Amino acid sequence: MSSSSSSTTTCSKSLGKWFPTATVRKTIALNPSETCSLLLFYHYVRPSMSQARADHLKTFLDKMTAETKVGGRLRCAREGLNCTISGTYSQVRDFSDRLKTWGTSSLPDGVKGPFEEGVDFKYVDSLPPSRAFKDVKVLPVTELVFYGVSESSAPLSNGGVHLQPKEYHEKMEEDNTVIIDVRNTYEADIGKFNGQEKVGGAEYIDPKMRKSTDFKSWLSKEETKEQIKGKQILMYCTGGVRCERASALLKNEMGDDVKDVYQLQGGIEKYIQEFPDGGHWRGKNFVFDKREAFGVKSMEGVGGVVEGKKKKKKTDEEEEEILGNCCVCTQKWDRYIGKKKCYTCGVPVLMCDKCLTLKPDKTPGRELEVRCTLCKEEGVEVPAADLELTANGIGAVKKDSSKNAAAPSVLKWGGGQAKEKKEKRKMKRKMCKFGAECTRTDCWFSHDTCKVTTGNSQKKFNVDS
Repeated sequence: MSSSSSSTTTCSKSLGKWFPTATVRKTIALNPSETCSLLLFYHYVRPSMSQARADHLKTFLDKMTAETKVGGRLRCAREGLNCTISGTYSQVRDFSDRLKTWGTSSLPDGVKGPFEEGVDFKYVDSLPPSRAFKDVKVLPVTELVFYGVSESSAPLSNGGVHLQPKEYHEKMEEDNTVIIDVRNTYEADIGKFNGQEKVGGAEYIDPKMRKSTDFKSWLSKEETKEQIKGKQILMYCTGGVRCERASALLKNEMGDDVKDVYQLQGGIEKYIQEFPDGGHWRGKNFVFDKREAFGVKSMEGVGGVVEGKKKKKKTDEEEEEILGNCCVCTQKWDRYIGKKKCYTCGVPVLMCDKCLTLKPDKTPGRELEVRCTLCKEEGVEVPAADLELTANGIGAVKKDSSKNAAAPSVLKWGGGQAKEKKEKRKMKRKMCKFGAECTRTDCWFSHDTCKVTTGNSQKKFNVDS
């Protein structure tokens, strides 16, 4: 069946307390003979839309994603859009063409619509069909990137100057310059701009963030201000959107104490497209789509099953520099597989395939081995589960003050719906035939009241009956 010849169903669905009115829809898988294209873009609307107009935009996106049959993640706010779209070559371009028409019907002649011009649409073509999203989610949010600051305290009009990749590359080689990575440290662990340091260029700075909201606290530190004072500032992130507010925050905080502030137009994604040899980039670029991460020698991404050792060994030309390390055995590794999270702060951690089979995160006494680089550096030992979170995870307070250091911020996953999914999966498992009398600690079967699926029917059992 062709990917363009089936119907779709739209539903408004709560994804936990973060996204109570999200739209979620399954998409039609691409045929094995088709290639996947990605469309990545963000755009801030100035002035911000009214809530009614933002609601109208979400309704438009709901309809348009269904009609174009694309998958992806769309963050919709009064201040604009931040989207990653997947589909065929024609589907993603149909989407962008239709988006340009939104809000134009009521405008006078000669006046452009909010998405008609000035949007930096980035297309990535000829990817395997496995790189397409299996669903589409339209997520109403307050900020496109959650920094917890208002437009009045860090206006985007006061942000950094946008530089195209070639101009940015030249700036990286200038002296008295620092380059600030506005991504999370777990992203920087596998790839970063530090090749320029070998030619006496910009000093690389990692703000050591677990999430974007940490940027404001990093910027307020006296050692940070001293480190960047009097410097020319370069900032970058994956696609550019995180730099918008971050550069405005930096300029508002530092004022005349820094020289010019610049940001990379189109982010790492666009830079690598224009510098096939990688330029000053090292390692892989972590992305929030099915590619997982990609480098100059792995543009299709590395997402999916880890290649076995019996696979054909890559040549030196095909090998890519590995910057990351397994959190357990410390061998070189740069794949985020198994959905492993830091025991003490919840961010993704690197765990090699060998250590993955040993399950250290589920082995009593070995849990602290499964920590991110930041928690290890900071000596954090309090489990994330033992923290009371404040302000959407920006702050974290220990429940037991007698314990050791706790992470200053924690990455919360899923907005609450993940726990519900886990319970549903548990209820679908078959019941252990020994019931409550089972003594196996590693028994996979359920021992509680559960639903057992048998063919097309479901039966309910209770272990006590």
